[in-house]
Amino acid sequence: MPSATIFPQASELPDPASLQVKAAVENVAGLDTPVLLWGETGTGKDFWAAFLAARSPFQPLFNLGCADVPETLLESEWFGFQKGAFSGANRDFPGKWLQAGNGTIFLNGIDLLGLNMQAKLLRAIERKRIFPLGSGTEAEITARFLFSADSAIEDKVRRGEFRADLYYRISTVSIFIPPLRERPGDILPLLHHFCSRKNVPVALSAEARKRLLRYPWPGNIRELENFVSGLAVRGAALDENGAWTLLERQGPMLDFIQAGERTLAEVEAEYTAYLLRKYRNKSRVARILGISRKSLYNKMKRHEGH
Repeated sequence: MPSATIFPQASELPDPASLQVKAAVENVAGLDTPVLLWGETGTGKDFWAAFLAARSPFQPLFNLGCADVPETLLESEWFGFQKGAFSGANRDFPGKWLQAGNGTIFLNGIDLLGLNMQAKLLRAIERKRIFPLGSGTEAEITARFLFSADSAIEDKVRRGEFRADLYYRISTVSIFIPPLRERPGDILPLLHHFCSRKNVPVALSAEARKRLLRYPWPGNIRELENFVSGLAVRGAALDENGAWTLLERQGPMLDFIQAGERTLAEVEAEYTAYLLRKYRNKSRVARILGISRKSLYNKMKRHEGH
């Protein structure tokens, strides 16, 4: 299952932009229609998927990361297989989709799938029927589908990297999850929430609060959580010094953003490069970004042109 930032209650996200997302999610929770949650990495798409599923009759939620399993194995993992279907298939396996029953199948990071798997997925979603590997009998899917994607999915459609017909099929209802910089009302409540969970004392002055609110949080909620985790490891408090530590540590990144208007691709490329310079460990950077190593390599290759 992919790395996720999960909060106990939507009430911890009081910004008007988050309240709009909450209302949109609640409006479609009971409908058996595909829903696409899209936005930047680390904005809380996993949380909203869990929130939606918890308020729907389609339970439980099966969170299936599209980059967690090699594509060559995805079909058997999702659709299942019969004994003898391939070397090593020494038993029947129903597959994750059938195991979901009447719950919710959440395909997390669907934009990371290759075109071949996208074609198979389109047929399966349209018909809600699949052939387990090695079987001549179709199986019916009774679960509800939910999807998440990066904010660049429409660019991928235009470049031919993501099938337009699949995009239109999965985005019957499309809900945008805004980045944290566009939800300033969530920043301090989230800081208090993570500090409480990680036993980090909070003693913020008015000036420190202003600085934390002005910081753009390019890594969104995941960056905020990692910042609090760093304070916890050092046994430090979230106070004036803690706020300055964040701003000094991220100074070059902050200067880059404040130097002028930046595209999302430029901010993403700079933040990824910053993390790679800082940690020099691709596995750790992938965990911080909440993506697979494969997805990180794809981003690095794409950013070479920026």
